[in-house]
This record gives sequence, C-alpha cells and structure tokens, in this order.
Amino acid sequence: MLRESFPDKEFTLVCPGIRPGEDVTDDHKRPCTPRDAIRDGADYIVVGRPIRNADDPNAKAERIIKEIQAGLDDR
Repeated sequence: MLRESFPDKEFTLVCPGIRPGEDVTDDHKRPCTPRDAIRDGADYIVVGRPIRNADDPNAKAERIIKEIQAGLDDR
C-alpha cells in the first residue's frame, strides 16, 4: 500500500513485530507472520523473541525461513 501511495519514492520497508504463525502475539497489538509481511512487500522483517525464547532457536529460525519463502512465492 505504501509503495502504491508513493510511486515516485524509493524506500526500504522494515516490518517489526513478526511472529511465526504458530506463536502467540506477546505484547504486539498488530503482529504479522513472516509470510504475510514478505507477501505484502516488506524488504526486511524483525524477529526477536520468537527465536530468542525458542527451545530450539535453530529450528525456529528454519521455520521462519520457510515462511519467508512462502511469502516470496505468493508475491
């Protein structure tokens, strides 16, 4: 929506508050999944607590990477 509103501007979209589909929202009022953020045009996503607090951070990161790829496939 931002890119459509400002077609003559070059900018980078960073989306914080990313939560994988199976995670809770924590304190975020409008969390977004990696897939949705990438599909909707985010250039970068910010993922902190879901990886930091995971029992297996590597497995959680791999799951997020798969969700990112799904978002790219949806574009």
